[in-house]
Amino acid sequence: MNLIKLHQDMKDPNKPCLFCTVKADDFMDENEFAYAVLDSYPISKYHCLIISKRHVKDYFELTEKEVIECNELIKKIKNKIEKN
Repeated sequence: MNLIKLHQDMKDPNKPCLFCTVKADDFMDENEFAYAVLDSYPISKYHCLIISKRHVKDYFELTEKEVIECNELIKKIKNKIEKN
């Protein structure tokens, strides 16, 4: 299995993180602050997740810049999906 390591600033390197490695087949795109992957348990054909590269507790811990970059990635993925 080919994996991509994407998460940064792991607070506890001994605690496994579900999002620290992604199967290359599931990887869709990325920018400096986030990446997009196909969901392992999709509820629709192109169901994907936008995940912060920085470890945070939840969405509300993201910086303003990270939120903006996540939204830009959402738009980019939307355009890719619409072309399919």
